[in-house]
Amino acid sequence: MERKEEVEAKSIWLKYFHSIRHVCPWSYKSYLEGKIKIIPFDRDIMELTEANWSLETNDALVYVVDDLTLDEIDNIVAQRNDCQEKCEYLWSHPTFSKGGNNQAPYPIIIQQDRAKLMELRSGRKKTKKRP
Repeated sequence: MERKEEVEAKSIWLKYFHSIRHVCPWSYKSYLEGKIKIIPFDRDIMELTEANWSLETNDALVYVVDDLTLDEIDNIVAQRNDCQEKCEYLWSHPTFSKGGNNQAPYPIIIQQDRAKLMELRSGRKKTKKRP
């Protein structure tokens, strides 16, 4: 039974990363390559990972949050983004969309390399501007 749940979870995440490739094309590729780690949210683990970010081999960590409100998630993300420069934090919640219907299937906090994300975003903007 456990194997079935694991396969179903992987299918849900595969569909999610496939569905957001128009706004985050590199996440789908990273997921397919096994470079996105999906784990339960633990603030201590998140902050420890941040402190040791240079050792991280994944492109991103996705923390599945099951005991915080949307406002609490938003506050954590804002606070982590304001107090350090190694990682960029984003969040997604199944009940909230800015209009693009790109929300995750579960409440999540995403932790990734800030410099790499800025580089990817910059490259994407340059690509879009080409005639």
